Amino acid sequence: MNVDLKGFRAVITGGSNGLGYEMSKALLSKGATVAIASRAGARLNKAYAALKDEGFDVFALEMDVRSEASIETAAYWVSENWGQLDMVVNNAGLSQSVVGGGQTVRPVPFFEVPPKAFYDMVETNFIGYFLVARAFVPIMIRNGGGRLINVSTGIGTMTAPGMLPYGPARAGAEAMSVIMTGEMKPFNVTVNVLLPGGPCDTGFVTEENRAHFSTVGLLPASIMNEAILFLASDKAAGLTGERIIARELHKWLDEKGIDIY
Repeated sequence: MNVDLKGFRAVITGGSNGLGYEMSKALLSKGATVAIASRAGARLNKAYAALKDEGFDVFALEMDVRSEASIETAAYWVSENWGQLDMVVNNAGLSQSVVGGGQTVRPVPFFEVPPKAFYDMVETNFIGYFLVARAFVPIMIRNGGGRLINVSTGIGTMTAPGMLPYGPARAGAEAMSVIMTGEMKPFNVTVNVLLPGGPCDTGFVTEENRAHFSTVGLLPASIMNEAILFLASDKAAGLTGERIIARELHKWLDEKGIDIY
């Protein structure tokens, strides 16, 4: 997609790997300034260095989406150093593999789900979305508007056997997105849900799962790139309350009568 994002500033949680890294790189490649937000460590440092080496205007933002203090500190940094914030992408999350000890081929019935794994999932994939939006959206409001993107999953996954607590946590985040959409309209902050449209080839995929998914195929980690560029572009100005499946982006655009070329 041909778009000029010079002067556009975005924060992407979970930006050090997988979908978040690819979306960050897509925005950066069009001139945007991006803070890849992730827990401190080697993975964040490596991702930042790789993107910086390509000459991109990238920042490493240390942040744990389960820590209110960590998020508030990161939001303060953005407010003080950027002032302006155009987009926040809630992408950081845990996969269902945390329930099965790293393996998700065998569905785990709810009565075998470790309570700690349940809490970790809800804190990251649901409460984390709330905490990040709560801290960063006021920066956009102060500047007259912005765009909030909440990454989700397929509806079938939300209610499939063996997908507790991942599915309900994502469903809760989508319900929250609907509420946020209505509440943010007076402030010119748009809220949209974005999902890949199938299992993706990211760091969450174990070798066992890779073999399992070989029959249906894995989507590339870059599957979200065109959609995130669209959502950052002028073509998406004012667009809110939408649920966009990245794999079906062109079909969705045709239905909406939106030409991005």
